[in-house]
Amino acid sequence: MKRNIIIGTNNFGLGPVGKVSSIVSGLSNEYNFFACGNEFDLNIFKDDMFKDTLFSKDKKKIAIFIKKYKINYAIIVLDVELATILMNLRVKVIFVDSLPFMWTEADIDEGLLPLDATVYCAQKCCNLTEDSKKVLAQVKNLKWINPIQSEIEKKYRPYEEDYIHINVGGLHSPIGNGESYISTVIIPLLKIFKSEKIIITCGTSAKISILKELKKENIDSRNIKVETLQQKDFISSINNAKLFLTSPGLTTIYETESLNKPTILLPPQNLSQFYNIEFAKKILQEYKVVNWGTQKLNLDYLQSILPKGETYVVNKIYEFITELIDSNFENEFIEQIIFILKQDYNKKEKSDFKIEGNGAEDIRKILINLIKGEKNEI
Repeated sequence: MKRNIIIGTNNFGLGPVGKVSSIVSGLSNEYNFFACGNEFDLNIFKDDMFKDTLFSKDKKKIAIFIKKYKINYAIIVLDVELATILMNLRVKVIFVDSLPFMWTEADIDEGLLPLDATVYCAQKCCNLTEDSKKVLAQVKNLKWINPIQSEIEKKYRPYEEDYIHINVGGLHSPIGNGESYISTVIIPLLKIFKSEKIIITCGTSAKISILKELKKENIDSRNIKVETLQQKDFISSINNAKLFLTSPGLTTIYETESLNKPTILLPPQNLSQFYNIEFAKKILQEYKVVNWGTQKLNLDYLQSILPKGETYVVNKIYEFITELIDSNFENEFIEQIIFILKQDYNKKEKSDFKIEGNGAEDIRKILINLIKGEKNEI
């Protein structure tokens, strides 16, 4: 008989939801999954992936939910509030941290990390900072796992003809649905590639925002598809595209590496993506990087204000991107893209970092050991 497992994540972009998709897809033959906590984008999942859902942070409702389905275990991706609620309800929580390189003492002071999770799974990364090492040293039960990825399939194509794939992830954040990023990055790209067939992949809420902006800008969208794809179709579309451009989400970078796909990295949307560009240089076989090219939207400056906390910095990033809308940024950005398209791809930098498996499988083994431990105690 299958065990019932709660799984949840925050709704910041598609990165965490993509990890949930990979975990559920990899483990669904062995476990029944129940989605809980913040509502997240179900359109990237196959139908009937979840036996039931409770998109709520109400502790009493969650208590009734876990009692109804006899749930003793949870896998939570980056949602500290949900992890804490479940731990208080005596559910054993596997907490998945895909951003271990970002944390400082300020984040602990704000309660952003569940240091006492049953198992705290930090995704392997390069360039771990001294601040983050000090934070992780305070974790009660730390396990390092490989990057979480989906299985690679190569069947799906959005067009029979050659096409360009532009990926911008979820775009959703506590600040909005990426309206500033759409104006500053996506619209200029569509002007450059106006004679090409294009697929833009994003989250469901971002899709609505992008379609509104296309209409507002009077862009001919007959050769443009804006889609929220299931994870395996997303990877397949990347593989089959003649040109791939993506905002630097870490999960996408890892999956692109598995495809050996030459990749153009678009400007970062949030703090973690500034770090991701540096990681990508040591992960991707061939890459190009498009920077914001401003004094404030660069990693050195953002690190200088990071002691104020990750939340503060993320808010400032969105503020700085919005400021670009009323400047001459579009013309400069178009010139930069045209120049970069003519250049050769950069080659992967030397690094000791290695991917030695799939994080979804690592989580599977951790879950098996937790359940075995419970049986041994009995």
